[in-house]
Amino acid sequence: MHLAEHLRRLRASRGMSLRQLARASRVNASTLSRWESGTTTPRVYELEAVLNALQAEAHERLQAWQLLQAPRAAPLAAGAEKGASPLEGTAPMGGELLRALRIRRGWTLERVALHLGVTVSTISRWERSESWPSAEHLARLCEALGATPEEHQALQSGQGVLVWLPFEIASPSEIAELLDALNQEAAPINPEITDLLYRCLQGRLWQMVSVNRAPTSLLIDAFAYHCRYLVAQARVHEAQMSIYRALRLISPAEPMRPHWFYIIHAQAKSASECGARLAPMEGVDILRRWLPQAERHAPEHAAWFWRNIAEYLSFSRWRHEAHAVQTLAQQKSDAWRDEDPNILLSDALVLANLGRGEQALRLLQENPTLADPEEHRVQQCINKSLVWVRVLCQCGMESEAQAWRLRLQQFSESRAPHTTLWWRRVLGRFSTPAAEVEQHD
Repeated sequence: MHLAEHLRRLRASRGMSLRQLARASRVNASTLSRWESGTTTPRVYELEAVLNALQAEAHERLQAWQLLQAPRAAPLAAGAEKGASPLEGTAPMGGELLRALRIRRGWTLERVALHLGVTVSTISRWERSESWPSAEHLARLCEALGATPEEHQALQSGQGVLVWLPFEIASPSEIAELLDALNQEAAPINPEITDLLYRCLQGRLWQMVSVNRAPTSLLIDAFAYHCRYLVAQARVHEAQMSIYRALRLISPAEPMRPHWFYIIHAQAKSASECGARLAPMEGVDILRRWLPQAERHAPEHAAWFWRNIAEYLSFSRWRHEAHAVQTLAQQKSDAWRDEDPNILLSDALVLANLGRGEQALRLLQENPTLADPEEHRVQQCINKSLVWVRVLCQCGMESEAQAWRLRLQQFSESRAPHTTLWWRRVLGRFSTPAAEVEQHD
């Protein structure tokens, strides 16, 4: 039997359609279809997400790992035979850093392969940590992708778990302090290596947790803060591994820590924006599922979730529900309204999507913070620009909207080339009058 047939049988035995499995696993339905036809094969973490969504039995998991012809599947198959712990498969590997560098640079696999004179499949294997480049290839790759010296140094350790750090850290408490400093943007480091530090701290913690030298909760903290950082940098598509790993480690019996809800926010944003098309109701489903816990453990995050739900609904065919949800979100957000301009930005977006462009424009113009295009956080700058474009287009002020588009393009080219395709796709929808927006459920 091939893996494609095994996956088809598993899905059929659960009575699930491709679309239902896609919703449950957060893997695109077309991707699932290609797996089941044998056209492509899943990555390790993708297959794990599908097996979890199918609630696969131990023997079904074992067979799936045995049928997946990938070196990293072998230890998982061995673990499945004796009952693997949730920690299995949650270590950040060297290849993931290579992929992050490529995406940050905005290069395709084909472009990297052409530059190095190797095949696309070779680059793909390096990124999956199934093989590793020679010292010469690694040096050329790091130069082409604009890696920092620290990133190059970390990659010289090979394809295994990332553990490089620029200084000695001996205890979980020291790691906790550094994670908090990174999250507060107060760590005494070059900001360019923030992503690298998150990945390497996760690797160190993974090793410590595996031998009971650190609590699992601290590893979840590292994933949560990394999710927040990646979303802030408009790199939500890169957060999917941290999301998957954190959710696998979170115990249903353990209360959620407030900052763990960054993981859920990233998951909802990823599901809504990172597929082949925008899917706002995917985000709504995720946020509603976690709202009860957010209400109990993190009221500020619950208010944030309500605002996101109102935004997603206003982009869907269920716009009639958005107004009521927005009213509730405003009530729950009152305590933070003076200190968080994102609340007014969210209000303006929903108002514009509900056809109240003039009211949304007054809201934006009356707040100096929202009228200022300068912003050091990448995602915040993009959000602000997209909302202004949406509102100005709604009010028929095309020349003003074009000025914001140009600012966004210049910002993207200078600071975030990896976002260009994403924000242009989103911008196309933001620029369309609300009544004409294609609706998806």
